[in-house]
Amino acid sequence: MAAALKLSPALKALIKAPGARGAPTPAPPAPVLRSLFERVRARGEAGGVGRETWLSMGTSALFAINSPDAVCALYDYARGVGGNAQVDAQALGDAEAAQGVAVASVMRETGLKSISFTGVPKVINNLNALREHLPPAVKAGMGTRAVREPKDIRAEYERGVALWDGIYEPHARKLVAKLGDAHPDLPVHILHSHYGALLSDPAGEEGVFLLGRTLTSVIAIAGLRAQGGVGPQVTSHVFGLKKALLEGGGGDGRPLQGQEWLTSDDGVAWVIESVDEIGAVIRGEKQ
Repeated sequence: MAAALKLSPALKALIKAPGARGAPTPAPPAPVLRSLFERVRARGEAGGVGRETWLSMGTSALFAINSPDAVCALYDYARGVGGNAQVDAQALGDAEAAQGVAVASVMRETGLKSISFTGVPKVINNLNALREHLPPAVKAGMGTRAVREPKDIRAEYERGVALWDGIYEPHARKLVAKLGDAHPDLPVHILHSHYGALLSDPAGEEGVFLLGRTLTSVIAIAGLRAQGGVGPQVTSHVFGLKKALLEGGGGDGRPLQGQEWLTSDDGVAWVIESVDEIGAVIRGEKQ
């Protein structure tokens, strides 16, 4: 019987061997994290971007680094609690709970889109940690309806192709062919399951969780840069971010605060340098 199946002590020890790095990345002390978040936010806001931009960028980077404790600290910081995880849910007023829902919704959607850049296991673990961290009043306000149920597969695919073209033109078709050479089903899966079903925002939906074309490129750059070793993909999505506001760049027409600066060389540099700093602080290389 499956319920009676057990792992031997030796096999358990092998799975948990120190060299396997099976545990998530620990977070530095709360004051160090708060100082980090302050620096990243201040530089971004000096360029004109709003909370949703530095929040989605930081969330994507921390998911890739795989530091659930730091993810929860980012939620506290963005909501205004400042690192105090022991929040009395009864003390949350309606406005404060709504603020928490707005922050958590952006982080949750960022995490979901991070599947395409960071992978399913890290996303599951970090989203679960974020969910457990939320005060009951915020949990109660989070949406519970799935918005990506397959309804119109063809329309979903066309949204995926439009997003792909906006990011990768004038090389979009060449890249699809190259993916097909690597495996004939690779472009099918990437265009349908990732760019269509996941990275493009669901059609006909409204809400704070709809991050849009420009922030999707920010999420891509942050997640890829934080994990390392995928320079060509970082470069591709840098071009994607810089094209986000151009005609034919796949933009959805929804304005984003500070978008002109964000898509400039200075804005892109802020994203990359911030991700590098986040990684260095989480790894204990700087404070």
